[in-house]
This record gives sequence, C-alpha cells and structure tokens, in this order.
Amino acid sequence: MQLSTLITLTVATSMAALSAMAAPAAPKCGTVCPTVYQPVCAKAIDGLNKVFGNACELKNYNCKHPNANFVIVADSECLDFVAVEKRAASSGPKCDTVCPAVYQPVCAKAVNGLNKAFGNACELKNYNCKHPNANFVAVDNTECKDIPAPTPVCNMVCAEIFKPVCAKLQSGKSQTFNNACEMDVFNCEHPDDKAQLMANAACPATPAPTCNKVCPYNYDPVCAKIQSGETKSFGNACELNVYKCENPTDKIELVASADCAAAAPGCAIACPAVYQPVCAKYPNGNLQTFGNRCELTAFNCKNPAITFTAVTEGDCDAN
Repeated sequence: MQLSTLITLTVATSMAALSAMAAPAAPKCGTVCPTVYQPVCAKAIDGLNKVFGNACELKNYNCKHPNANFVIVADSECLDFVAVEKRAASSGPKCDTVCPAVYQPVCAKAVNGLNKAFGNACELKNYNCKHPNANFVAVDNTECKDIPAPTPVCNMVCAEIFKPVCAKLQSGKSQTFNNACEMDVFNCEHPDDKAQLMANAACPATPAPTCNKVCPYNYDPVCAKIQSGETKSFGNACELNVYKCENPTDKIELVASADCAAAAPGCAIACPAVYQPVCAKYPNGNLQTFGNRCELTAFNCKNPAITFTAVTEGDCDAN
C-alpha cells in the first residue's frame, strides 16, 4: 500500500514538472528603464504615432500592450502633434526651472508655423520642455507684433483610398475628390475657393445638353468665327445654334448675316449680262439653272458649303 502511494506521488510530481517546463513563461514587462531622455517616435499598426522617453520605455509599452506593436520610425520626437500619454515625471526632463520676473519678450515660431510670444527666453525654454512636440524656436526679440502671419503649409500626404466626396466650391462649381483628405488639401491650397462638403459620394454627372438638330431647309446663310479663328458658313441661324450646342466650350461669334465667302474680295465677280444657261447639280441631286458659267462660278465662290457642278449646257428644265 505504501509502495503504491509512493509510486503515485512520484508520477504526479514528474507530470507537474513536465507541465511547468512545457508552459511558456509569461513575458516580464517590468524592466526598470533609465531616466535619461532620449526620445523615439514610434508608429503602431493603426498608423498612430507616439513618443516614448527612450527605447526602453517603448519596449515596456509593447510588452504590456501586445496588440499595439509600436515600431520605431525616428530617433526623435514625433513632429505631427499627435496626442501622447503623459510620461511619468521620472522618465523625462524636469521642466520646473524658476524664471526671473523680468520682461524681455521673445517671439518664437513652432514647427507648424505658429508664432507665440514669451515673457523671456527662460519661459520659452520651460514651455518647450513641457511641450516637446511644439519645439518653438526664437525668431526675434519682440512680442511677434511685426512678424507676419505664417503661410499655411499644405504638405499633407493623403492615403490612396477611394472614398469619393462631393463638394461645392465657392465659385459655385461642384467637384468630386477621391477622399476627404484630398478635399482638405485643396482647401489649404485654395483659400479663396474653398470646397464645402455636400455628400459622401461622387458628384452626379452633369447631363449633356440636348441639342435640337431639326432645322428648316431654307437657305439664309450666316457667317461665324469659330474657336480656331477660322470663319465658317452655316445654312441658316438654326444650324449655327446647333453647332454652338454641340460645341459648348468653343467660343463662336457671329460675324455676318451672309455666307462667309460673300464678304471675301475674291468673290466679287462681275459676270456678263448674257444668257447662256448652264444646268448644275448639287451633291444631294437637286438641279439648278444658272444664267451662264460665270454666274455658277460666282455662286460657288460665295457659297462654298453649297457647291454646284455643271452637268450640261442649257436650262435644266429642257433636259
């Protein structure tokens, strides 16, 4: 009986020892870090930046918060003003310097371009110590009264994510941005034409104008100057309006209520008053009689859009 009990206890003790050896040891996250301030900027998997007093503090934080997984990105403080947790007083520099009660103002500028006046250089030093992300630098021994307002820095880098937003500009136009960040950059770069968010979606497409292409067949020519600077003849004012509708971005100007060629000096042809009829054919098949070949030539010169071709001598009705 005693032997059996002894064997049982021995086996139990051995199994407990094996279990203890197999179980992974929990990480120790209580490393005592030095009180030296050697800041590092780290980024978590969600993109958040955070400043740590030194690399040891970062290691302890990751140990206690394994889901954060901060990685060092710079051996300095983060410069993007992301809020960080307050470090223990022992982990950073002491910022309780007693400054003299003397007013010797200094104007300082932060990394974001902001100007700020301090009572003296000592107060500036204390402020930077308590707000390490600000990093104000003295630029003048004044109260910043004569320092011009900083020009906004629009160097924001937007993620390549397509989440379109529709915004209305001050000019009245609607514009689609790939995401809200790109709209913010636009507003920074165009302070006089800022965009106001209208919808979290792309702006609806502007429908193309419907152009009435049905015009009367009467020939009442007009001449217009088009975008290229050339002149163009239209059969009537209706055809000109159709052209304007189909080319809304072109600058089109009416120059004459006649065919463009009629105003050209080369078409001032004086034909003899002799009747030697010529039958001419229009491209659509219509026939027309001209008093003589000279009149046919003059007509074609003045009406280049309507070119008749002589088909036979004599009146068309006689053929």
